[in-house]
Amino acid sequence: MSHQTATSVVALPMAQVEERLRDVDTWPLFLPGLAEVAKVGHQRYRMMVRSARTLREVLATVQHHPREHRFSWKNLEGPTYAGEIRLHPEGEHRTRIKLDFTSDPVGFMAGIGELFGSRNDTAQIELRKLEAHLSPEQ
Repeated sequence: MSHQTATSVVALPMAQVEERLRDVDTWPLFLPGLAEVAKVGHQRYRMMVRSARTLREVLATVQHHPREHRFSWKNLEGPTYAGEIRLHPEGEHRTRIKLDFTSDPVGFMAGIGELFGSRNDTAQIELRKLEAHLSPEQ
């Protein structure tokens, strides 16, 4: 099982960041291995997740927790694909974003890579993609 965490600060008010993150369809632009998202019901999404050379379908629940200023997702079946995006104000015009996610390797090569400690800084890379997605020029 792979667990990663990354934190960054963006130059946008928290309300604006939270509003943009409500659009789950944009999450493939920045979430680790997420290739595609389609809403299939209330808080239910079909996610196409890339793991090593494998693309798999994951049925997941996505929830917005407005009082806590966070979003969470969790697979409903199969290998783990879950995480959280948590927002904290850093003054009036800046927001700290914490991305925390866990996923199980799928496939022989992904399992071998994890067994021998092969990992990368996917969370930090994906958080940079989120920063670009949220940039004021968008």
